[in-house]
Amino acid sequence: MAGGLSGGLTVGSDRLFGTSAGFPHVVELDLDRVHRNPDQPRRHFDEAELRSLASSIERHGLQNPILVRPLPQGEYLLIGGERRVRAHEMLGRRTVFAILTSGDPDEIGLIDNVQRVDLNAVEYAMALGRLIDKHGYTHDELAAVVGRDRTDVTKLLAILTLPDEIRDEYAAGFAHVSRSVMIEIAAAPAELHAGLWQRAKEGASVKAVRQAKRDHAQGGPRETVADDGEEDTAPQEAARALRASVKRILRDVAVVREQRRHLDPDNREQLLRLRAEIDAILAGVDADV
Repeated sequence: MAGGLSGGLTVGSDRLFGTSAGFPHVVELDLDRVHRNPDQPRRHFDEAELRSLASSIERHGLQNPILVRPLPQGEYLLIGGERRVRAHEMLGRRTVFAILTSGDPDEIGLIDNVQRVDLNAVEYAMALGRLIDKHGYTHDELAAVVGRDRTDVTKLLAILTLPDEIRDEYAAGFAHVSRSVMIEIAAAPAELHAGLWQRAKEGASVKAVRQAKRDHAQGGPRETVADDGEEDTAPQEAARALRASVKRILRDVAVVREQRRHLDPDNREQLLRLRAEIDAILAGVDADV
């Protein structure tokens, strides 16, 4: 089946049907012949999102084939689509549809991720940095490769100058902090990084981070009044962050409900702990009222 198809596949024109070299060449491959790319830009995979993707593939089929580059001996390097591969593995699938490509793995992998599910800020910056290290691109050349403005590329690369502890903490549990906020923090003086990062974790918006930077430049923070006379926005920012968190929880619960037949004892124990936490939060709110 797929194994028989994979031998001797090449990327190029199809004389029989008259298609050009740019026409997508879709094949069905054995998953065990597709090897993960160690330089793939996406480093973190949300389990709930993967289960949701697996459910979609199970119900509707794979709408976007993965991208691979042929290797010797009928093997393939995964260029784009690791989430789709992982979803197939969740479903116990043995084969996957793929498009063959001969382009640069780092460039195509980055572009594929950006076009489908946005990389988080640190993943994007690291992927751009790898392309510079690999090819010696200038910022202008890199911008042309990834289809972004040169100024945007420079701002994103500045994220790599943030302290390791901030980037590690971001990756571990705060990847929901927006790319724009991370860019603002990276552009601030080094002595502000820790304080601005703390505010970002508490839900500060781009506007709030910029205001904190202006306050510092003007000689110190103002606790309650901004330049335009508005009251301090910290409570509003906290409320927005809370609403976003509740929405994420509801979304994840919906995925769990849909995939409940796959629950194992560990999952059940975690759900029981989550229920206890939610009960405690609501009990505290009721007590405050």
